[in-house]
Amino acid sequence: MRTRTRPALRTVLTAVVGGLLAALALVPSARADGHDLTPPEILAVSVNGGRPVVVGPRHSLTFPVTVVARADAGIHRHGVEVVLWGPGDRVGSPRQELFGLDAPAPGCSPTSATTAVCTEWFRIDSGSARVTNDWAGSWTVRALVASNNLREHPERSITIERFPDAFNLQRKSRLTFVATPNPLPLGRSLGLFGRLLAADWELNRYTGRSGETVELQFCASPCRMVESVRSLGTGVAGFTGTSYPATRDGSWWLRYRGGPMFSPTSSPGVRVDVV
Repeated sequence: MRTRTRPALRTVLTAVVGGLLAALALVPSARADGHDLTPPEILAVSVNGGRPVVVGPRHSLTFPVTVVARADAGIHRHGVEVVLWGPGDRVGSPRQELFGLDAPAPGCSPTSATTAVCTEWFRIDSGSARVTNDWAGSWTVRALVASNNLREHPERSITIERFPDAFNLQRKSRLTFVATPNPLPLGRSLGLFGRLLAADWELNRYTGRSGETVELQFCASPCRMVESVRSLGTGVAGFTGTSYPATRDGSWWLRYRGGPMFSPTSSPGVRVDVV
């Protein structure tokens, strides 16, 4: 998951970063080639198109990080370097970080003389021993961009910013569901049972998730409006269940809204006929 051999410019970017952090704040503004030598500005950062990164067990997923940046001199076509840091990435803890891929190669495409959209691709493999369950949660993006003045004026041509809580890396969830008896004699209560499962990246399989809340939902036939019937808690191994007096034909299912570490999901619907 680490970047392999990098293009020459990306090596230059990495090498000069440490020495330039202080210089960026101390060197006065100057002019060269008609451009104001102010550092580039990062306008926006987006991970996976603004969606959470959802990963199942033994799952390899590739996703993009895009950085919108501007500089008076324009953004260099290779002027982007992104690193992703996990929720437990702190001093004394195992390193949680992802580096970009060599292929597709990172790069920046101009949208005007001063602005560009830069893209770098990442891959996470939940089958790797590195990826543990505590990787799930809110991640930070560290983005570096460089302008076209990089080689002539490196001290004013690089900007580095951190973006905490930039995206959620989530363990994929699943819900099973059964409704019985079906068809249901009028006047009897319907038994509704389900199980919430979540990807366990350490065991490489789905396991039951207890202590979560799921919603029992219903839509009468023909379906025009979804009704939230009641909330249910998941118990041991993720199992849950209830009974309910059904009086109309329609479909029943369970819905889980998820959270920072787990993806939302819904079970398949079960159509029940009341006779």
